[in-house]
Amino acid sequence: MILNTKTLKVLLIGGTGTISMPICEKLAIDPSIDLYVLNRGHKPLPTGATQIICDFNDTEQLQDVLKQYSFDIVCNFIIYKPQQAIQQIELFRGKIQQYIFISTVATYNHETAICIDETQEQNNIYSQYGQDKTKCEQLFFKAYQQFGFPITIVRPSQTYGYDRIPLSVKGKSCWSVVERILNDQPVIVHGDGKSTWHCTHTFDFADNFIQLINNEKTIGQAYHNINPRFVTWDMIYHELYRLLNKQPHIVHIPSDLLAMSQKYDHTTAFLGDKQYSCCYDMSKIKRDIDHFDHHISIEKGLAMYLKYMDAHPELKIKDDEYNEWCNHLIDIYHQVEKTVKDNL
Repeated sequence: MILNTKTLKVLLIGGTGTISMPICEKLAIDPSIDLYVLNRGHKPLPTGATQIICDFNDTEQLQDVLKQYSFDIVCNFIIYKPQQAIQQIELFRGKIQQYIFISTVATYNHETAICIDETQEQNNIYSQYGQDKTKCEQLFFKAYQQFGFPITIVRPSQTYGYDRIPLSVKGKSCWSVVERILNDQPVIVHGDGKSTWHCTHTFDFADNFIQLINNEKTIGQAYHNINPRFVTWDMIYHELYRLLNKQPHIVHIPSDLLAMSQKYDHTTAFLGDKQYSCCYDMSKIKRDIDHFDHHISIEKGLAMYLKYMDAHPELKIKDDEYNEWCNHLIDIYHQVEKTVKDNL
């Protein structure tokens, strides 16, 4: 059952990121959708989308800009802090039919489960990002319970595409790792490379996400939107090496050691997320949308990324700072390995 059958006025807040851009592109060509996108206007929008330029974090400006508009559906891709959730609840209370908040599986306490559905305990003990998203979810669900705020929550795992791919240890961009591979420099993978990971291409995410919009079953619910196939980190890297016609040269470094870095936040990335082997349950979203599909495998997704980067050479930015950090850490780790080998 859908919420209504008229042309829907949909607002995307964000709308030009890795996750949101394909959703924006698909909604922009849908004749049943009147699409608006609110952001700071730094990136072009597809034809069919109406631009609203505003700083989302400027509450006064946001309230003033939105006075002239009304919407049926709001999808927000850029809420990270509880105060932002409170702002949105106050702004749209009683004015919309559905509000979709993009959360994350980093909300879960991965210490307590391997097979995870949407009822799994939250409050990730290592990730501030996950803890803040959990607080946002709690505020939205409280608003739903108290006065019927029409919330739908979506929890992705890693979603990739365009100029981003699933990687273990990287610098300012994913290209920092690809460049090391091309230059025959070793790359770092956390743990032993055998922990599993779910990778969802943004195009597949968009196809499934759109089916949650204007879907009455989803109000007051949280959903995983994740490719159910899982791979190991070594599988990801070996495929990337294959596509680049290079021989794998991987240095496995324990997650606990990586988390000691003073330069990069590896506590959140590894102890709070990537070190765990999890299997996410998709039965709920399969139940409530018509066609839950994933057509883009990690092999195809990596190939698409490399093709995209070749078409956008301006994105192939050198990261000397990351390279120096990697080389230094690898040297130290090899010294530790030698010491252990010689003395134990």
